[in-house]
Amino acid sequence: MKGKDRFTPQSRSKNPRDHQGSEKELIAGRQAVLEALRYGRPFSILMAEGQKGNVISEITFLAGQKDVPVTSLSRADFDQMAGELSGSQGLAAYVPPFRYCSLQKLIGLARESPEEPFLMMLDHIEDPQNLGAVMRTADAAGMHGLIIPDKRAAGVTAAVRKVAAGAAERMPVALAGNLNRAAERLKQEGFWLYGAEADGREPYYRADYRRPLVLVIGSEGKGLSRLLRKNCDLILSIPMPGRAGSLNVAASAAILSYAALAQRKGWVN
Repeated sequence: MKGKDRFTPQSRSKNPRDHQGSEKELIAGRQAVLEALRYGRPFSILMAEGQKGNVISEITFLAGQKDVPVTSLSRADFDQMAGELSGSQGLAAYVPPFRYCSLQKLIGLARESPEEPFLMMLDHIEDPQNLGAVMRTADAAGMHGLIIPDKRAAGVTAAVRKVAAGAAERMPVALAGNLNRAAERLKQEGFWLYGAEADGREPYYRADYRRPLVLVIGSEGKGLSRLLRKNCDLILSIPMPGRAGSLNVAASAAILSYAALAQRKGWVN
């Protein structure tokens, strides 16, 4: 690759995902808080009075083990502190901001796995709900990590961490300054890049996924950018014999992820 390595996350004060200078962020929801406790150490937990159930018991137990303070609040006080976070379920936690890794670090992590490396690259996904859903699917399918651009795209915010339902606490995410250069680096490292587009020449169910693989998913409105599409080794299509003209990003990512997983695991011929 020519030029300076640009895959280490860059800090920019105008970037909404730049957490430098910010020591913590507030996440909400039972599963998000539970996974934050399982895979890290929140600064503190806020709990509305009257919370019960197995998840609450496990959260309380883990918080005690890790010496994380739990503050019980009236519902009014809780809503005042965390009410702007949708789906809080009466539970929130102050956690360290999400930390991205470099592309090279992500490649190294993928290669440490006994299975063939399996990554996903997202081409300027802007909707936090879509990013959270894709992250959850990628985690469920056993992917080794995601690659997202550092500009003009959703970052891993508190809202994304809520939708991801704990996947953000486990899933490595590399922040790339230029996706095309990231694609070139991945190909130099022996990865195959499979993009997804409505006019793809290869139906997704015919592709060979049993190799070091990066699934490349385009943005909600524009699909894959021209140069990134050109960098893909194969463009897949998802047949839609019904009346729907398209699938959303999260649905497309789920279909391709599990088609790849089924073949890689030997569940299908």
